[in-house]
Amino acid sequence: PTTIRLKNTIRQHIHKRKDGTTVSNGKIFGQNGAIHWEITTVTIPGTNWHASRWEFSSAQAFGDVALGIYADIDIQPYPRFNSLIVGGEGHPNRLLITDRKNPSEGIALGVRALKNARLLGWVGSPDIYHGRNGEVLDKSILTGAYSGWGSFRPDGGKYPSAAGYGPADIAVAIGIELKPSAKLATFTITLVGAPTGAIE
Repeated sequence: PTTIRLKNTIRQHIHKRKDGTTVSNGKIFGQNGAIHWEITTVTIPGTNWHASRWEFSSAQAFGDVALGIYADIDIQPYPRFNSLIVGGEGHPNRLLITDRKNPSEGIALGVRALKNARLLGWVGSPDIYHGRNGEVLDKSILTGAYSGWGSFRPDGGKYPSAAGYGPADIAVAIGIELKPSAKLATFTITLVGAPTGAIE
């Protein structure tokens, strides 16, 4: 397997369209040839939703392609006091980074509308940067929260059946696999402000 950074495959750097969306695209090479990718991003007016639609297309079947969506989210002024809440509505497609001292403030990372793609899992770890610096993304890496962070029970009213980890300097990654036999795949990554502490 080969691991690459998507930013090193860009053909057209991010630019803004007249409709207010931003877009970038590029090309990677899989087992069966070129795979074109395009990411279109929009902040939905009147909401706190920031959504990025990822599209992959190829003339031949993709073969084995796995993606690691990495986020290093710090709620200031004390990143080491941040926490990670996993679950609530949409579990396991929601990872919420909060201020451990004031968990009513947070940013949620999520995955929606997967077509010819599936969620492999997620990981939160002090060493997750290795996943974007050459490690091959597989199930041995996507092991959930780092045990050294400790755990706590979040507010059951806001986060039903959720688990909490930290406090710590939180970094996470979500693993997504494209369907090997497909020639077109899409999914949407969301970043959502959570000013009331709720995962919406």
